[in-house]
Amino acid sequence: MKKSLLRLLRGALGAGGTFLIACAYGPYDDGGSLVSGRVLHDGAGLAELNVCTRILDADHCVRSGADGAYALEAPQAVLDAAAAGFTLCAQDDLGVTGGAVIRTCTVVPAGPVPFTVNLDMDEPDPEL
Repeated sequence: MKKSLLRLLRGALGAGGTFLIACAYGPYDDGGSLVSGRVLHDGAGLAELNVCTRILDADHCVRSGADGAYALEAPQAVLDAAAAGFTLCAQDDLGVTGGAVIRTCTVVPAGPVPFTVNLDMDEPDPEL
């Protein structure tokens, strides 16, 4: 009985210490939404395109979904840096469009995160 009470007391004190640390420093913030939107060609969403940005010397990428929708999440340090603006690109690196579109980039101007950006894909220049 005495050992059980000691274990219970140790557990309660340990949990209380963790609670006090959380109260002192606040909740852990691991980031959130950076940018979302759709990848489009002639008004239709394009699936399986690679949407990327490079912020703080690291690539942040995601694949577009069935309707062309994408959503990039990032750590808080990246969100803070992105507020100064960044370049967002999409490309058909898997060849799902059969060459109908080429890598397309847009500059996202400075502003508060999260951003909403629709990427209208460019077609290849037939003269090249």
